[in-house]
Amino acid sequence: MRNLIFILLAILFIGCGSRKAAVVKNDTVVKIDSISTIKKEEVVVTQNNVFVNTDTDEMEITPIDSTKPFIVGEKKYYNAKIRYKKIKVVLVDTTKVLESKKESQEVKLIKNKKENVFKKDVDKKESRTIYWWLLLVIILAILFFYAKNKLNKMLP
Repeated sequence: MRNLIFILLAILFIGCGSRKAAVVKNDTVVKIDSISTIKKEEVVVTQNNVFVNTDTDEMEITPIDSTKPFIVGEKKYYNAKIRYKKIKVVLVDTTKVLESKKESQEVKLIKNKKENVFKKDVDKKESRTIYWWLLLVIILAILFFYAKNKLNKMLP
């Protein structure tokens, strides 16, 4: 009988609760440090294309003797000296003007991102030993009545 009570008590006090734990641990560190340089170079060319054409016809009539007539075309000149000059001048201006413009731009990008995630999920199923306590109460009641009956029989 004593062994039976010991076995029943051991079953009542030893519980089987299952426990499942899922641990998720993330440590993320993102560090971006960049420098970008934008260089811009511009060359502007200004070109002068100037052409100047000059045609000059020069005619000089100088009288030498005023008594003698001199005829040119339909005009009549009297004793004159003719000097004819034709000048053709071409001026060309093809100058180039170079203008250079340099521009530099520096862009810095610094980005720090730190993320720590710690997640622990515990899935614990309930132990059913609570229901064994009811059985223990019933067994103790039975033992109490059994012991009481035995004592009553022993005592006159």
